[in-house]
Parts: sequence; C-alpha cells; structure tokens
Amino acid sequence: MRATIDNLDEAIMAELENWNEEIKRAVNEGLEETAAVAAKTLRQGGPYQERTRKYTKDWTHGVRQKRASAVTGLKGYTVYNKKHYQLTHLLEKGHQSRNGGRVKAFEHIGPVNETLGDLAAQKIERKVRG
Repeated sequence: MRATIDNLDEAIMAELENWNEEIKRAVNEGLEETAAVAAKTLRQGGPYQERTRKYTKDWTHGVRQKRASAVTGLKGYTVYNKKHYQLTHLLEKGHQSRNGGRVKAFEHIGPVNETLGDLAAQKIERKVRG
C-alpha cells in the first residue's frame, strides 16, 4: 500500500494491526504446541509404578474456554487427565493411607510444569522470528 502524507496514519495503523494479528497467531500456536508437548511428556509416565497404564494414557490438552481473552485474542491451554483426574493430586502430593500412615508422593506434574515456561518462550520466539 502506497502511503501519502494524508493517509500516513491509516497506513501505519493498518501495518500495526497486521503485525498484531501475526503476533497473536504465533503466541497461540506456540502455546498449543507447548501444551501438546506437556501432555506427551506426561503420557510417557513418571516415577510411579503403574500396572495398567490407564492413568498415563489419558493425559491430553485443550483450550480453556473461559480463559480465551476477548481483549488480547490469546487462548489459554490446560493439560489434564481425562478419566483419572482424581488421582493427579494424590500422586503428586501423597496422601494418608488406610492404616494411618502416609503414601509416598510421586512428583510427575511439577517437573514438567517447570520446563514449560522456557519451552513456550522458545517456541513463541521461533515463530515470531520466522
């Protein structure tokens, strides 16, 4: 678009809008890829002994509907266990056993969560730079 002095402000605003949309798209794609990597990592299992693999195979990711911002246009993603969501806290933090003792905690979500911030930043930066 060729800009004259009369419509220079409109040309600048149009370019900024295009750039803004590209950044939103890159951030949303980067966050979705990061959530997929987190779900895949959790599907590979953790430090716990699992007999049936039912817990690990049900990890997935999805868009958090209430977190999709109308102002910024960014989506929020969550990683969750579809069927065995009740066990995640018990395995991660430990719990009291039937005989009064404590069951050992198997931290498997925390370590994955710690690596996600850096991974998301890398993916977003790679997409923005091209």
